[in-house]
Order: sequence, then C-alpha cells, then structure tokens
Amino acid sequence: MEDLNSYFFHMLYLAKMVYDNPRLKKEWPSFHSIPLDEDSFYELSMELAVSIFEDTSCYYNEESGIETWVLSDPTVDRFCELCTRLETEKGLEEGINPYRRNAEQMIHEGFRLDSYSYDYGWRLSAGDRGRYCILFFSSDDFYGLEELPVAFMEILDGFHELNRQLEVVLGLNKLVPIYPLGNEWKEAA
Repeated sequence: MEDLNSYFFHMLYLAKMVYDNPRLKKEWPSFHSIPLDEDSFYELSMELAVSIFEDTSCYYNEESGIETWVLSDPTVDRFCELCTRLETEKGLEEGINPYRRNAEQMIHEGFRLDSYSYDYGWRLSAGDRGRYCILFFSSDDFYGLEELPVAFMEILDGFHELNRQLEVVLGLNKLVPIYPLGNEWKEAA
C-alpha cells in the first residue's frame, strides 16, 4: 500500500476551506483535476493566497531575496471609513480608537505562523491615494506558504466582523421589519 503524502491532507484542508467560504467558492469551480502532489500543493496555496483579498500584489526583490505582498480590499477600506467616522463623531484620536487597536491585534494574531523569516505591517499605501493595506514580507528561507491562505482569510474575516461592530456603534445597520408591526399583538385563537 502506498503511503499518503502529507500534501494530500493539506490540499484537502484547502479545498474544504474554499468550499466553506462563499466568497472563495465562486472563484474555484472544481478541484477534481488537480493532482495531489507537492508541486500542485504549492501552486494551489499560492493561487488561493492571491485570491482572498480583492487586490493582491506580490513583488520579489532579487538583490535582497525579499518577497513583498501588498493586500488591500474594499472591506479594509470600509473599516478605515468607519473608523474615521467614529473618530469624528466621538472626538477620538486615531491612536485611542479601540477598533484600530483591535485591527492591529487581529492582524498580529493572524500572522502567528509556524515558519520564520517573515514580517508584516499595516500601513498607508502612498501610491494608492492613501489607502490602507496590509504588507507581508518573506525571505527566501520562508517555508510557510501553505499557512498564508488561512492567515489571510482569518484577517479578512476579522475586518468583516469589526465593520459589523462599527456599523452597530454608529447606528448604520438598523433592522428593518419585512412587514409593518401593528400597535397591538393579537393572540392566536
């Protein structure tokens, strides 16, 4: 009997992650034609990592051996808009805003990878009209490519949750009944 390679289980895990996430499910029509080998595993990990944020760019510097990922998304943009609105309404400074601190903590927790030779940041992008983006840096020694799709997804899901919380605090997501409620409740006969 042939031993199953660990890549087999990692690929099943990635396929399950895509299947469970409605945003990613639209992008990936099927996994049935992907061979279960090491090369396909790294290719799948890279393709999946690039597809999580709406705008992902990767740059490799041959001189330093550093790869830089620039991750931005409308969800992150919305978070920044909501934070600015909260700071204006409540008179908070950017450094005191608890939601900004929660975002930084969430990014920090998302990037607790088993690998080494990486770093990350949360910065304004000078070239993209002041848009906030997440930066991820890895050197040639980085061996955690398979961890990136999960880390990116957890971070983006965290921004969705922070946006939901901010909308509640700002009173932007009021529940609207489907049908008008009467002044009195009638009991069933």
